[in-house]
Amino acid sequence: MRLVGFFTWNAQSFSERWARRMGMAAMAISRPFAYTASRTFATRLLHTLLRGVSQDRLDLLGEEYFQYVLKPQLRREAVEKLLAAVRSGEEIVLVSQLLDHVLRPLANHFGISSFVANRMEFRDGYATGRLLSPVVRPRGPLAWIASGSIDGRVPREKLLSRLGWPESALEHATQPAARLSAPAGRAVAALGDVPRVERLPVRETLANRHILLVGVTGFIAKVWLVDLLENVPNISKITLLVRRNRNTSAQRRFEKIIEESPAFDTLQARHGRQLGAFLKEKVEVVEGDVSQPGLGLDAATQDRLAKSLDLVVNSAGLTDFNPDLREALASNVDSAVHLLGFLRQCSQAGLMHLSTCYVVGMRDGRVGEELHDNYNPTQDANFDAQREIDSLREMIARIETRAESPELDRALRRQALGRAGDPAAVPSEQLEGVLKRNRARWARNRLLRVGLRRAQHLGWPNTYTFTKSLGESILSRHGQDLPIAIVRPSIVESSERSPFSGWNEGINTSGPLSYLLGTNFRQLPTNERKCLDVIPVDMVSRGMTLIAAAIIARRNARMYQLATSAINPVNMGRSIELTGLAHRKHYRTQQGIEHWLKVKFETIPVSKQRYERLSIPMQKAVISGINRVAVILRMKKAPLARQERDLLRAEKLIELYEPFILHNEHVFECENARLLSAALPPEERGLFAFDPESIDWWDYWINIHIPALRRWCYPLMEGRPLESRAPRELDWSAQAARASAGTVSAPPSDPLWRSS
Repeated sequence: MRLVGFFTWNAQSFSERWARRMGMAAMAISRPFAYTASRTFATRLLHTLLRGVSQDRLDLLGEEYFQYVLKPQLRREAVEKLLAAVRSGEEIVLVSQLLDHVLRPLANHFGISSFVANRMEFRDGYATGRLLSPVVRPRGPLAWIASGSIDGRVPREKLLSRLGWPESALEHATQPAARLSAPAGRAVAALGDVPRVERLPVRETLANRHILLVGVTGFIAKVWLVDLLENVPNISKITLLVRRNRNTSAQRRFEKIIEESPAFDTLQARHGRQLGAFLKEKVEVVEGDVSQPGLGLDAATQDRLAKSLDLVVNSAGLTDFNPDLREALASNVDSAVHLLGFLRQCSQAGLMHLSTCYVVGMRDGRVGEELHDNYNPTQDANFDAQREIDSLREMIARIETRAESPELDRALRRQALGRAGDPAAVPSEQLEGVLKRNRARWARNRLLRVGLRRAQHLGWPNTYTFTKSLGESILSRHGQDLPIAIVRPSIVESSERSPFSGWNEGINTSGPLSYLLGTNFRQLPTNERKCLDVIPVDMVSRGMTLIAAAIIARRNARMYQLATSAINPVNMGRSIELTGLAHRKHYRTQQGIEHWLKVKFETIPVSKQRYERLSIPMQKAVISGINRVAVILRMKKAPLARQERDLLRAEKLIELYEPFILHNEHVFECENARLLSAALPPEERGLFAFDPESIDWWDYWINIHIPALRRWCYPLMEGRPLESRAPRELDWSAQAARASAGTVSAPPSDPLWRSS
């Protein structure tokens, strides 16, 4: 009963906990009678209390129960005997009436490969309250007398007698101690006019090819660059188009990335101090800007690249949801225009352009992998992407003209000098600088609001997805005769295994929300059934490699979605619970009352109406009222000003993410990339397979993704520095590059090399 009580005591919500506790009290009263009638029946009856508990929660609480309750009670003499038997090579099977959620971590702790325990039946990830047969019943009331020594060994016949099982039941009930793997890959079939690819050898196709990669400073492109350098040793050259910063050249920006980014740790482990020389041999950096005509390259570089390139990959793009409209158009629309122009100059190059699944905008249902001209979520037949872009440019010109107008200048001057218009309020030598900054801020804020209003009017949730879709329309309309593939990843998050497990960078989409769910915040307005389409960055990277090979082989489709919601969905209800369980696992290792309280406070999904009535909006209204009263009473400062600011930030964050967590039930197909994956030769599947169905969301969320956010992203949100690490000391000289060219590296697929 203690284990079941532990599970019921740690339900997700307060109301659920107390309901299960009352059931536990009733069970304690009825238990002796049920036990006397039938030990098997008593065991089944006890576990009905777990009806409705998720398998994810039982798995984590089982680990927790072993770690904090069972493990400290293990008898030292028994442990020593068990470990001695394991070391001697004996085959050991643990048998217990506990649930498998507890026996699995216990068996793994001792290095035991199998066990027999009770198992719950689950439907759609939630316990039905029914135990699967055969049931391991409790031992008799005097079993401790008959059990004898601490050895714990039980002959097979005696064990079957105690359990009351037939001979065949024991084999059926034995379970592996290893966590059950994800289901085997599902079949995939080519439908419609998707090009048929019978065989796609990636290394052979990419051998001796020249690739231009745009956007290497971004999260996805770094991981893809590392994957190419590690797994495609015969690639000829990767040219990186890098924009110059105000005081930093393109070459120096790339060198700083290599010296400082943890993404290149595996390459450094392979090449050591020769990493710089290896990169000098394989990677070229050119200074340019994809938002400029000719990609911002000089004529000689354009001509040289146009003759030798096999593939252009555009991973650049502004990812701020609601940026200045000028920046959004330059990054997401102008870049598409200039890439098309450059591609037409090339002899044989194709284009892989990264977009986002969420260009589909505010609509529901299954999203296929088709590319449409002049797409808009409202399905307005009169919508024309080029006309829309021209209209946006006219709007920008009008706002910029107004920003320089005498009327606005007078208004900004009055604002700077105060109501009294006192020239002494701002020194004359500083006044022009203040006016210039305020004018730029006025124009930026106006363009931000105008872009967002226009996007939402046309059916997109924000300016980012709006302008990304316009860029797709440009490529679709003007690039029909060119080898182009548009790649739409969904929400790209922490790596599953490459460049190492748990790599993340910056503040990604799920970072702020998961951080909020790790505080005392309790209620998130969401649609529990809606899929949160998250995909690991290395899964995206493998998909990109397949698509790159398909474009070079001229067997590519026009559209690829790299997503999980259609093949391995995780809905909002589950993702919220997994996030809470991951935070719980972390806070259980911490000391202090604050962390103890956070273990007890788990966020639950609620309706928008309940959120507004009982959560942040209501709390903000109460605190704002208190602060207003403080002003009326002429207090020096509002007593809860900080709390009001925190609630306002949380409210705006939830408003920003509502399209992803509350509205628009998207399901993104990803069959085109899976078709390419199915065409891989067997020896390359371990390196390049795109198999989202293989992701174990429990393990990914709890042991990889949230710890990665805690390590790489949460410090940035809190204004703390990331963990310090010394920059790599690399030799970038040409002599070192020539020396490196004469060395032979171990093949990337060699498991001994990888383990070293």
